[in-house]
Amino acid sequence: MAGIGFALKRMFQKESFSSRALAYLYSSFIAAGPWIISVVSINLLLLLMKIANVNIVERNLFSATIVYSFIFSQIIVAPFQLVVTRYISDKLYLKKYEIMKPTFQGLASITFFISLIISIVFYYNKPLPIYYKIFSTYLFVIVSLIWVLIIFLSAVKNYKLIGKAYLYGGILSLALIFYLLENPIKFNELSLPTNFLIAYVVGLSLIFIVLLLNFFSTFHDGSIYKYDFIRYFGKHSVLCLIGLFYTLGLWIDNLILWFSDFKVKIYDTFIFAPFYDNAVFLAYLTTIVTLVLFLVTIETEFYSTYKKYFENANSQETLNVIDDSKNKMVETLKYNLFYTFTFQFLITLTLVLIANPLFKFLEINYYIRDFFKITAIGAFFNISAFILLLILLYFEKRAKALIISICFFFTNTVFTIFFLNKPIEYTGFGFLIGSFITFILSILLLFNYFKNINYSTFALQPIYLSEDNGFFTKMANKLNSKNESKSFFNKTK
Repeated sequence: MAGIGFALKRMFQKESFSSRALAYLYSSFIAAGPWIISVVSINLLLLLMKIANVNIVERNLFSATIVYSFIFSQIIVAPFQLVVTRYISDKLYLKKYEIMKPTFQGLASITFFISLIISIVFYYNKPLPIYYKIFSTYLFVIVSLIWVLIIFLSAVKNYKLIGKAYLYGGILSLALIFYLLENPIKFNELSLPTNFLIAYVVGLSLIFIVLLLNFFSTFHDGSIYKYDFIRYFGKHSVLCLIGLFYTLGLWIDNLILWFSDFKVKIYDTFIFAPFYDNAVFLAYLTTIVTLVLFLVTIETEFYSTYKKYFENANSQETLNVIDDSKNKMVETLKYNLFYTFTFQFLITLTLVLIANPLFKFLEINYYIRDFFKITAIGAFFNISAFILLLILLYFEKRAKALIISICFFFTNTVFTIFFLNKPIEYTGFGFLIGSFITFILSILLLFNYFKNINYSTFALQPIYLSEDNGFFTKMANKLNSKNESKSFFNKTK
């Protein structure tokens, strides 16, 4: 993501208000585009459904369809995300740009089939109209593919187009809804929820198509090795586990609450907790500030000092010079972390304090309001821990990052179950406590590493590199050889 940070930093250096505003807008879309679109669109569409007098059961059906698609698509992509990001980074460092297009095609193909099969199995025996199942399946697949495309957006520098794609997609969904409310497509059952679902997936489709065309126009050439990235699952399997456990930790409290007294069962298809789910979605929305500041500030200023330290460590500089660059790197990081976390804390605190009048004005249920107050604080600790985890990955401290991910998943699970049968005012405390413990652990692991960073840099390097011939390498070679055969056949036709 450093490439994004440097490009955006140039926008921030411009003095005009409009340039800086656009830089924040684009960095917001890049950092949390699907999140913004999902949360804002869901709430706006649910508000329109309420205005249109759609009954509560059908509103819950629409909401549950999106919530399931959003959560489980993220879980599907999570094991691939960090591994593929590492693969792309290594190849781009070597200027092997031809891997971008085939890698996306390979990962998109795998994601498409996994999400399609899961969706078909899930909806197979459900008592919903076939057309609603088809649109729901399409939604699940397209959201999964958008998550995949997000992994590759760091290499696409057209941030104006990226921002416009998200904006136009949201506008298209809303415009189509207004049209369909006046001229609805007639369905025998669930007519209004289906029309709303159609409008939502059309907007997402526009976002995906625009971003995909932009990606392919940037990386129009490519090799035939679509599945070469699979070999990295052998060498970098820990990254797969980090992504999986952290993402499961993000949603495990929601999944547990789905089987609590707050659960709502919709059309014998979905079980979810709408009050808690909406509160968590809104709470995570408040953390976009941290993601943006990390993207623009820490990844630019910190990265330059990080790079300088390792350049000195790998050269013939004296220990004093190396120590000076180390101290500058650590101090820069401390300052930026303090600035980012303080700014986020003030925003979170402000939103918690004004939650009562704000939610009352917006006519949002008081259960959601009360859950939001707790989960917003939890989201603050959670996003802070996530930033520290990413920094540890900068230094290749994967074991420590894995400990953080497992800690988050484990503590969120245990404390959510512990508070499950407590009075209602304790709902969300499992997520809050789990996130707080994970945050403290992340601080301890990161700054403990800094105490011994010189030793780790010089003494813990591998003596020799061994060739990887494990299961994933063989799988990648086999899949790539099939592509070679197809390519040769096509050329000789």
